[in-house]
Parts: sequence; C-alpha cells; structure tokens
Amino acid sequence: MTSVLLATPPLLMPNGPYPATAYLAGFLRTRGIAAHQVDLSILLVTRLLSRAFLPRLRRAAEGYAATRHGALHPTVAFFLEAYEDYERAIDPVMAFLQGKDPSLAHRIGSRAFCPEGPSFVTLQVYGDLLTRGFGPLAFQDRAKLLAVLFLMDLVNVITATVDEDFTVWRYGERLVGPDFGPLAAKLAGEPSLIDRELLDLWTPILETHRPDLVCLTVPFPGNCYAALRLGKAVREVLPAAKIALGGGFASGYLRDLSEPALFDFVDYVVLDDGERPLACLLEHLAGRRPRSGLHRTWVREQDQVAYKVQENLPDIPQAEIGTPTYGELPLDHYFSTMRFPNAITRLWLDLRWNKLSLARGCYWHKCAFCDTHLDYVCRYDPAPIALTLERMERIAAETGCSGFHFIDQAASPKLLKALSQALIERGLSFSWFTNIRFERAFADPALTELMARAGCIGVTGGLETASDRLLTLMDKGITLKQAVRACRALTRAGISVHAYLMYGFPTETEQEMIDSLERVRQLYQLGYIQSANWQRFVLTLHSPMARNPEYYGIRPRLPDGGFARYGIHHDDATACGNLGLFETGLERANNYLIMGIGLERDVRSWFSQPLDPPQVPPDFIRSLVPPDTGEHQDTRRKQPWRPAGADWADRPRHGFRAPDWIVIDPDAQDLVLFDVNEDTAYRFEGIGAECWRLLAAGLSVTEIAERLATSYATPRERVLADISALIDDLCENGLLRRSYAED
Repeated sequence: MTSVLLATPPLLMPNGPYPATAYLAGFLRTRGIAAHQVDLSILLVTRLLSRAFLPRLRRAAEGYAATRHGALHPTVAFFLEAYEDYERAIDPVMAFLQGKDPSLAHRIGSRAFCPEGPSFVTLQVYGDLLTRGFGPLAFQDRAKLLAVLFLMDLVNVITATVDEDFTVWRYGERLVGPDFGPLAAKLAGEPSLIDRELLDLWTPILETHRPDLVCLTVPFPGNCYAALRLGKAVREVLPAAKIALGGGFASGYLRDLSEPALFDFVDYVVLDDGERPLACLLEHLAGRRPRSGLHRTWVREQDQVAYKVQENLPDIPQAEIGTPTYGELPLDHYFSTMRFPNAITRLWLDLRWNKLSLARGCYWHKCAFCDTHLDYVCRYDPAPIALTLERMERIAAETGCSGFHFIDQAASPKLLKALSQALIERGLSFSWFTNIRFERAFADPALTELMARAGCIGVTGGLETASDRLLTLMDKGITLKQAVRACRALTRAGISVHAYLMYGFPTETEQEMIDSLERVRQLYQLGYIQSANWQRFVLTLHSPMARNPEYYGIRPRLPDGGFARYGIHHDDATACGNLGLFETGLERANNYLIMGIGLERDVRSWFSQPLDPPQVPPDFIRSLVPPDTGEHQDTRRKQPWRPAGADWADRPRHGFRAPDWIVIDPDAQDLVLFDVNEDTAYRFEGIGAECWRLLAAGLSVTEIAERLATSYATPRERVLADISALIDDLCENGLLRRSYAED
C-alpha cells in the first residue's frame, strides 16, 4: 500500500496551520490510505526563534559586521549590543505568544523585559500606539504587540545577516517568476544557514516515515523555494519516493508550465482541488492506472512538459472528501503575530482558528479581475449543512478549539442562513467568520442578526472600490448603496466588517481614487466597517480582463518564460500618472483610520502632494441608508452594538461631542434632542439626560462613571454597563460622535 507524507513548506503566517494538508489527510484516510502530515513552516520558525539558535545567529551577525566598511544595519547593531537580553527573553516570549505562559504579560507590558530595537518605532509612528490602542486592563493584548515587535527585530536580523530571501513569513518570493533561472541558481548553490536548519528538520522526518509519495503544498510564491529545497532533499534521502507539488501557487501560476527543469525537484505538478488528481496519482503508482490516466497533472516526458487531464472525469464532491484533520499538527507551536490593535485584523493574526469550507468555488464567479474561468473558482459545490455541522463538531473535539474560519471565496447568504439556523437549532456554541460579497441580502437585519446569534463575529468582503461606475465595470454585481447597507446591518448585529479595496483599476481617475478614500473615511467614521486594506490592481493571466483587454482599454504585455506566470504588466492609456503617490497615501490613511485616528481629517492631508478636494458630500454614506424605524428597533438584536472597535468601559480615552445638526429644545422639561436632518426628536430623562450632557461636554467615560456612581449611589460597574449601552444607542442614532485628540 502506498504511504503518503503531506508537507507544508516555509514560510506561512505562524498563527495557525494552513488547511491543505489537513483536507488531503482527511480525504486519504476515508480511502484507507496511510497519510501523515507535517508543517515545516511552523517547525522552522519556532526553531529559528529560539535560544538554541541565537548563538548561530550571533556568529552570522558578527561575520556580517566584519565585512561592513560603513555603518551597520541598525537592527543588527542593536542585536549585537543587546544580545544577552535577547538570549534571556526569546524562549519566555515565545511561550507567552503560544499561550503557554500568559502571566508573563505583566512583565512584557512593563517595557523592561524585551529589548526594544528599531521595530518598536512603530509604537510612536501613530502617536503612541499602546495608549491609543489599549485600555488599562488590556495588558495581554499590549504584551502581544510588544512581543511581536521583539520578534520582528529578530527576523530582520536573519534577513540582513543570513539570507536576504528570508523575509517576514515569506521565503524566496522574489526569486519566483517566469524565468526559472534565479530559483535554479539558488537551489544549486550552497544551502544557507536557514536551509541547513530546514534540512535538519526534514531529513529525520523522511527517515521516520519513509513515504512512497511526498506531497508538497505551495499556497503562495513565498513557499516555492523551500518546497523545491525539500524536494531536492527527498531525491537524496529517498531516491525511490515520488514527489508531487500542488496548492494555490501551482493552480494560479503554473497553468501554462513549460519549464522542464522544475521536474529535477518534483515528479508531478497538480492543479486545482487536489482530491481527484491525488486519487488518480495513487492509482497510477499502485499500477492500476496508466500514466496517461493522470488528471490535471503536469509531468516531464522526453525532456518536455506534458499535461495529463481526463476531460469527463468529475471531481469528488464536498460531501465525499472527508473531514479535515488537524490532530497530527503541532497545534501548541503556533503563535500570535498581532501588530495592530484592531478587532478584525487580529482574527487573522492573533488567534488560531479551525479552517473549514462551506463550499468550493464561488457562487458569483463573474468579477472581471478574478480567475473566473478556472476550475477552483467557477465550479461551485456546497457541502450539506448537516455534514458541515458534523465536521465542525469533530474538528472542535480534535483540536480543543471552538473557533472556525470558513475559507470560502464567498459564502452565499442562503448558505449562511441555513448554517446559522442549524447551529441555533442544535444549540451549538461556535464562533466563526468568513468571506462574503456585500450584496443586498446582507442588508436585511433578520439575516445578520441570525448570523450573530449563531456565532458569527466577523466578515471580510471585496468591496474593491467605492465607485458605482467602477463596480459596474468590474461586474461585481453590487452597488455602493447595497454594500453600505450590508455593512451597517452587519455591524449593528455585532459582526465586525473588513473590506478589501483596490486602486489603479483601468480607467480609474485620480479624482475617483480620492473620492473613494473619502467614502471609505465616512464608512469608518460611521462605524460601518472596522478595518480595510488597499491593494494596487494587478492584471492576472486568467481573468476576463486579460481575455478581453480591449473592452477595458488595456494592452497586456505577456511575460517570456515557461515557469511562474500570473500577474502580468499592461499598458493603460487612461491610467492615473502617479499611482506611487496613492500607494503611500492610501496606506498611511488606512493605518490611521483603522485605529480610529483622524476620522474627521480632510483625506487629502494623508498625501505628500496637493490633490483636488473630494467631490463627495460629507454625509454621503449616511444618505445611502434609511433612517431607523420602530419596526427595526423592535426586531434588532438586543446585545450592544460596538461601532468601529469601540469598547467604552475599557477605553476612557474616548471623548464625545454632539453633532452639529443636533438641536436641544430649551423649553422641554426633559432633555429633547431634535435631528434637523431627519425631522426626528429624541427624549431623555433622569440619568440618561445627565449622562448625555456629560458626554457631549467631553468628559471621559471613567469620569462620568465616577460622578454618576456617587450621585445615584450605584455601583460603578453597573454605571459603566449602563453608560456603554447608552453610548451604543446614541452613536447608532447619530446623537453622539466620537472625538479624538488631534494626531
């Protein structure tokens, strides 16, 4: 019987295992095949970030320093100067980030435990990040941020002194391109210190398991070099073993493969979902299927690359692929990499989640910039809800973790509604987040509140642009109004929202880019999104835009070479001439807005050169949503809503002010506020009226709690809870706005 070893090469984010090997191991075990999995990425990272490795790193740094004629890299100089402090701190810091020693947070948070190198400048870039980002009780989160900055300095020392291709959670990414030459040259050279550490881990694993087939999953270009280094070692240690390479990188970058030299390191390259191709490959290795019967697999024949595919062979449906299994992976090795105090970005960076998919493929698969005609996108295959729940229960029992990240390309409203209803009916308590499209269905509070009750804590989604013209050109299938209403309904249900955005889309003007930023600023200001990120548009080889470039006014320039081809350069006669200015300005603006800083600022102030003002009314986003009605108030989820990461009880730095369009009725016996924009009156009395007046006067939550607790002889904790709920309602109805100190 063929034995299989499934391996994840370095480097990936170290806060949790990538799910590819877990899926394939679960599938193979349903067929009675012995399958083992290993995460070389986390094993290597934790080996390098350890006291045992530091003496070798110091020798490398000293050797680097001896060859320098000018000033040393500042991070290297600091490392050598503070070496004993690094040696003392590294193992305890890693144990803390892995959740093994949470009590260390107090010492790390004191700022006297970790040596603070150049990475700690980040704390001051945004005007004392620790003060703005955390309250007095959030010492665990403060300590995580400080600990991660400590690790970033060490990683930068490795990059500067050992291997310039070893960067933060990527290895050799710059070597990957249409020309295989740079990769081949590095693989032919003497292994670096990093490579030797990797091979010291890999060789005993190979000798222990002695697999017949080694499967290397390569999700991203930053895993490719290490994967081929591992493949080369398999050739030397187990010459009879076969090697297959697959994953997202292969599916996206190697679809037009014609480079035979790649097969010096692997025997097979598998595309798209791996279950069916892997089943065919195992049948071939067992002698039950000819080589011509391989499926979606590249091979080398007579020094030429050949593609084997069975056109009429169906893929294995979701219902039959088995349950992913994570139990064999070193779950206690993964650690937090949180670098910003933001509620939703920490979902990716801080915590370990069980990864599972509700469906394969995308139910929309029409976006002009996406790889919509490729199998792993266009073939939509949802799993039965009952089976999904069964898988969730099995995985949670195996890992001891009840949190799930559904890794769907876009989870459909219909599927999320069915999942939520089933979770509630079964009384299952799971926390989960997923990726969605900001379509009309998510503007319905009935759906978003159902999702929240079922454990949904966050969503991510591709808004792409805050321009209706460009949304239409992209064939997103949504309007800005629909997206805004969806974001409001989600946040009001207590679900955090992250938006993916792009700039530099063909025909997008400078004015449209600045207008998009202004609309995004308003989304942040209203609390309709909690985080976002901007990426420069990249034309991909397999997108509808690349297949029909004339429609978008572009001319692709196809790269030469037979290896990795995905993103392609293009000529655009209508392109904005200064995208570099927008790259810097948009990133700077978002880094502040994501932390609630500068929400009132003119968006042009984030750029280094003068720009025309945005042509967007200051209340544009608010005008896209209807005013609240009594019906909505009655059906709304009763738990407090938190706009834009607010946690009023723990964040006394927040000040508040009354919006300019609120008028106080001086003749009313109680406090009556009149919204002149929506012709609506709001009445408060007693403690509520006094609290509003104090908030509008700029007092902090802590000050108000102390004052009201004394005045009404009420426990301070109860007053804090009441103030928190009141602020939720006031901000939700536009009767208060947060006010930050000028940054």
